[in-house]
Amino acid sequence: MADHNSDLPDLVDRDDVIWFLERNDISLPDGLTMETIKSRGSWWAIDEESFSFRIERHPSGPFSSTSSTGKRMPTPARWHVRKRYTYDLTTGEWEVTELMREFDFDPALLVGAEFERLPNKDIWDQAIDRARDADGPKRVLDEQLTVTETFYRATFADLPDNQLDEILAVLEAEFRRRAGLD
Repeated sequence: MADHNSDLPDLVDRDDVIWFLERNDISLPDGLTMETIKSRGSWWAIDEESFSFRIERHPSGPFSSTSSTGKRMPTPARWHVRKRYTYDLTTGEWEVTELMREFDFDPALLVGAEFERLPNKDIWDQAIDRARDADGPKRVLDEQLTVTETFYRATFADLPDNQLDEILAVLEAEFRRRAGLD
């Protein structure tokens, strides 16, 4: 009786898997690249018929994770997404399992990104000037927060309402402070 596993590659470690993926032109799941696997792949599990690894990503929407000088910097708002990628050597199929999805933002970094960096700085400065000059500054604030809410809903589509409310509360408080509406 022939061993049905005799045609399967003998993979024993991470380097074997990377070599196998590169040499066999294996199609990767959407959004996954060899560079990501090499740099972020962790928690490797390899057996006779499959291999798997975990990748954690931090999508940050419109916020750059690098400064204009190319240095890494923290982002004010981002998702923490952890997925397990499993490749079945017998079928050639990938299974992708999301293990964790969590949103986090840093209020101080968010204020800096919105009120101190272009292009958002100009938008907020103009709205603050309009609020200072308006008979109804609350209306200007509401308009700006509506635009901001729309932007954040589009940028972070799966963002829970309570987290969006927290972001808007931080931005509203800073707007009020800068416009002298406290």
